[in-house]
Amino acid sequence: MSKAPKAGIFTVFQANKGLIASVLRRFRLSQIDIADLTQETILRALEAEKRTEINEPRRFLVGIAKNVARAELERRAKMTTSLLDDFDPDSYVSDEPAVDDAVDARARMQVFGAAVATLPPQCQRVFLLKHVYGASHKEIADKLDIALSTVEKHVALGLKRCREEMIREQTAENADQPETNVLGLDAERR
Repeated sequence: MSKAPKAGIFTVFQANKGLIASVLRRFRLSQIDIADLTQETILRALEAEKRTEINEPRRFLVGIAKNVARAELERRAKMTTSLLDDFDPDSYVSDEPAVDDAVDARARMQVFGAAVATLPPQCQRVFLLKHVYGASHKEIADKLDIALSTVEKHVALGLKRCREEMIREQTAENADQPETNVLGLDAERR
């Protein structure tokens, strides 16, 4: 009796493409990865067929598919590990202020703006020219056509009134918050 000729590895592969894809799906790979690794499986099987006789081609293909999937997952793990090894947190530190600092600064700026708005008009102009635009006392005196001593008086008055207004605002804000003890509990709940 003569044996039926063995089907080539490619013929077995064509008949078992679905099986190989389901083996690869078990490794939680994407459809694109499954397609790529299926191609890698047949390439390796064809190379192996040139060197040796394959007795159980279906089992052989499944074994290659598993090995290819494991190798891909290992490659990805190594890549992720090397990316993490290369990661230097200090090189990614932002020099921008923290969000809560920016919010606090904006709130203080609003209080400052409200305090400046309470100043008399000429005092307000002098104060803004000095502290916002950085003009010297002489430049302010020349620009507004007033005496240097008047500029100095308005700058001092503006600082005093703004400071008082900002302290008053901060005191009012703190009075609105419930008193807390060392443990952070409201005084009313103690």
